[in-house]
Amino acid sequence: MTKALRKYAGYAAFAAAALVVLVWMKMPSDALRSLVLSALSKNKADLLVRLETAELALPFGLTLTGLSVQPRDGRGPGLEAGTVTARAAVLPLMAGRLAFRVQATAMGGRVDGDISFRDRFSASGPVRADLRFGGIDAADCPGLAGLLGRSVRGRVDGQLRFEGLPERWSDGSGHLELAMVNGLITFKAPLFGLQEMAFTKMEGSLELGNGRLRVNRLEIAGDVLQGDFQGSVQLGGDLSQSRIALRGDVNLPAAGPERFAVEVGGTVTNPVVTPL
Repeated sequence: MTKALRKYAGYAAFAAAALVVLVWMKMPSDALRSLVLSALSKNKADLLVRLETAELALPFGLTLTGLSVQPRDGRGPGLEAGTVTARAAVLPLMAGRLAFRVQATAMGGRVDGDISFRDRFSASGPVRADLRFGGIDAADCPGLAGLLGRSVRGRVDGQLRFEGLPERWSDGSGHLELAMVNGLITFKAPLFGLQEMAFTKMEGSLELGNGRLRVNRLEIAGDVLQGDFQGSVQLGGDLSQSRIALRGDVNLPAAGPERFAVEVGGTVTNPVVTPL
């Protein structure tokens, strides 16, 4: 009897799975878009999600076009992607957890990696993301210039590990490695006689935890300014007002080879640099 029950249970599970796949493949694109948009927006009251189209991508995947995710209040960074292809990972799915392999063209560059949901049988709640990105145009990152209170240009490569709620990322934990090349950051007021800082490369290593962003390493290399910094950023509800506490050594090549110590305080939008 037990073997028979297992046999028929297996047939039933296979039939149910086949029915789900058949319905999914036959679902009209508009209905599929509405379903995906609803899933992306669920329990994300603080985020504004837009999506142009959603189409099936074999095997076990979706291709989204025109995806935009931004804070509803307009404060803080967002994401805009031309296309996103997400394919389900079969083994976690068999254990009742959603996990995806993701490839995207976004903000002039690319993003790829893995995203998994921690809660079983749920497409919301905490996530784990291991992502790599390259060729991202900082000027195309939505909300970045508003967050920093200044314009930013440059191409960004790096990798990100994150665990937590995407809409409450500052309460999560993670690690970020990044490198920006051929960059430029404007100043609200002259700094060391400069109206803007152009650099050939900026590299950083940062840790997120307990509402604080620890800057393990931040190195700037350029013809007009060079520097090495360490410290932290205490994150607030309004990220633009997060408090900075950095110390470093700076060199102005035009003034000679000597380096001098500086302290960077204030907020993300209005940093204050003080020579020591």
